[in-house]
Amino acid sequence: MANGQDTIALRPTQQLTPNVREYKKGIYRSFREFQTNSPSEYGELVTKTRSTLAQLSLQAKRSTLKVINATGQEQKPKSYWGFSDGKDIYVKDNGLNKLLITGYYCLYEIPVLAPARSAIDPATMTINNTTTASNQKKVINIVSGEVYELTPYNLKKYILPQDPELLAEFNADKARKDQLEYYIRRFNLQNQAGR
Repeated sequence: MANGQDTIALRPTQQLTPNVREYKKGIYRSFREFQTNSPSEYGELVTKTRSTLAQLSLQAKRSTLKVINATGQEQKPKSYWGFSDGKDIYVKDNGLNKLLITGYYCLYEIPVLAPARSAIDPATMTINNTTTASNQKKVINIVSGEVYELTPYNLKKYILPQDPELLAEFNADKARKDQLEYYIRRFNLQNQAGR
């Protein structure tokens, strides 16, 4: 574990989620349930995704989760942190977002849509509506639950100071702005959570 980092009290049989080989299928009602891979609600999990148009016009979340209970009824969980389908973990943050990297810092992306803008194409005299999309990357500290946007500033200020050698490498790297995920992966390899 990195110097100066928070610790977590685990029972002898518990491991933090990134250290387990198999995720239990179910809904994590809290961050603590995610940390210990202990979902508290089970059932058949179904995700529903809305179209880009519905997201923009209804200002609705990109995706939602439903649970089909033992009687076959579909229910929407009222409050939950995320879920696992048994293979991957999804975080509830403006829709459902798959964890792309797990470890001391878990990474996920949120698609961000900008409203359509109308532009006239002078060659054809038609109106084109364009919606722009980008991805916002975030990381979750598996010990504290803190969520940071993945930016050079946040890496330098909050994440890498826990590993002074890696911070020095980051500061000397001229291409660091394009290698943020690389530094998260390196940090995770060098600083195993819960060990």
